[in-house]
Amino acid sequence: MTDERTAQQAAAGRGGAPAGGRAAGRAQAQDRTRGQAPTQGPRPSQDTTQEARSPQGGRAAARAQRRPVRRRVMVRKVDPWSVLKLSLVFYFSILVVVMLGLGVFWVTIERLGVIETLLAFLAELQFDVQINTGNLFRAAFLVGLLNVVLWSGINVFGALLYNLVADVMGGLRLTLAEDE
Repeated sequence: MTDERTAQQAAAGRGGAPAGGRAAGRAQAQDRTRGQAPTQGPRPSQDTTQEARSPQGGRAAARAQRRPVRRRVMVRKVDPWSVLKLSLVFYFSILVVVMLGLGVFWVTIERLGVIETLLAFLAELQFDVQINTGNLFRAAFLVGLLNVVLWSGINVFGALLYNLVADVMGGLRLTLAEDE
């Protein structure tokens, strides 16, 4: 193999370019300066038996090659329709969780007798109060729905505002890293 390389180097040095002409001779010269095999002719076969036999050699090479891939991206536009859909789902999910939590809390304090004690105390102060649990939960749900609509609208307005500012200033730059 080294004899073939020496013959090719000698041919390139004497001006006798291979069948590819001057361009092939330049490519071979560039390959030689980079320490690579020439572009034409038989390529040397790599003996990977040493790496396959030694477990440390293969692992060390794999560890050296497993560097995180980093990419820089810029967020120039946020789609308001996507923001609206995501916001509605997010805030409605929060509403469901809050309503379930409120239900558990209400059942707990009712079973502990806190509601009856509070109503008895207010009756002593001459306040006639009646608590309708169904109306209380309906009112809480309507207030929650208003909050879902309000905060989703605020998020869409924020997305539109971001798009305007990003057109002028250039957007948000992020660096993403991916481990392989």
